[in-house]
Amino acid sequence: MNFSICIRVFVLIFCAGMLASSPGHAEKRYALVIGNSAYQSAGVLPNATNDAQLMATAFRAMGFETDVLVDVTEQQFGTAIDAIVDKYDDTDVVAFYFAGHGLQKDGKNYLVPVDSALKSESSIERETISLDTIIQIIKPIPISLVFLDACRNNPWADRMIQRSLSGSRSASVKRGFAVVQAEGDMLITYATLPNSVASDGSGQNSPFARSLARHMRTPNTEVSVLMKRVTSDVMDETLGEQRPQQLSQMKKEFYFRETGGGQTQTDDLRALLTVYPAKVSVGQEVSVVADVPSACTPMFVNVTPDNKLIPIPRKFFRQVAMDSGQMRYEISPGSRYGLVVQDSDAKGIHQLGFLCEPPGMTAKKDIRNVLKSVVSRISAGQAQGMLDTPGFGQIEYGFKDFEIQ
Repeated sequence: MNFSICIRVFVLIFCAGMLASSPGHAEKRYALVIGNSAYQSAGVLPNATNDAQLMATAFRAMGFETDVLVDVTEQQFGTAIDAIVDKYDDTDVVAFYFAGHGLQKDGKNYLVPVDSALKSESSIERETISLDTIIQIIKPIPISLVFLDACRNNPWADRMIQRSLSGSRSASVKRGFAVVQAEGDMLITYATLPNSVASDGSGQNSPFARSLARHMRTPNTEVSVLMKRVTSDVMDETLGEQRPQQLSQMKKEFYFRETGGGQTQTDDLRALLTVYPAKVSVGQEVSVVADVPSACTPMFVNVTPDNKLIPIPRKFFRQVAMDSGQMRYEISPGSRYGLVVQDSDAKGIHQLGFLCEPPGMTAKKDIRNVLKSVVSRISAGQAQGMLDTPGFGQIEYGFKDFEIQ
């Protein structure tokens, strides 16, 4: 199956709408999310800010008051973590997520702001944020969760290590993070094993962020069990090259989402879509993973650079019922029906995604109008959200871009 074949198949079956909800939370939750991509002296990490935005949406859907900061300087970083002190009296759970560069020196770990120059090993303590400092700041809060999607390829660490080797001395700086001791009811999770390098991801998000955002929605799953599932996903996607690591002394159990009685609230993370890699050439395959509410019957469409619509029938997707109650639709490389790029496929930026089929809509005119409205939204920069369909209620849609070179 490829995009050229797909354009000849336009069978639309509309049968179900969509409504999703997640339980409210009595406890007070706060998340600080930081994504650093635009490093002034180390180039760009394309996905770090994307990962921060994805995780901010996930935390908010789970009832966390969330601050998300991107491309923060040393001063901004310090101000943000210092502000956590003001939340001691009324916060039950704090989460800290960081995507960007990190390194270790003499067994201690440091997170790197975007304005760090790091011209020498001695500058590390002055120009970075110590993980030990963050641990001490969040420790007084009853439950604390730290997620470090850092330790991606680090030019400063590589340069310092090479300089040490050329001088025939042992390097105090190492790639990746060193093992740390969690304190109290604290979980610290590395996106990869200590002393190892994590992947920035071939799509729009890192493997760790994609999986964590998915599994946070799984109801009635204790966080240590949930992280085992994240580990399994990341290892599968990276063919075993990256394995997340949990460091914990937690005695209390924590659940991102518990079902049962109580007040409910709208789930801002209704569906999650991944399209990767971001750039493909003729002969390569495009992968799609969409987790949608069980009440949503998704119609998958590729929008070409000249706004032509290429439907991708659901039968081409592997469908799996998730523990969260959602359905996963997946096309991956090597599957029976692959999305293989052909010579005839238009070059440029494509938008691939889905919309939930409006229940009861069968008239071709109505179908065309809905598709036209979705394309207009995408063109206006609104690649995901809810669309009002007169007479048929709201439907969810979501699209991601990729480029055919």
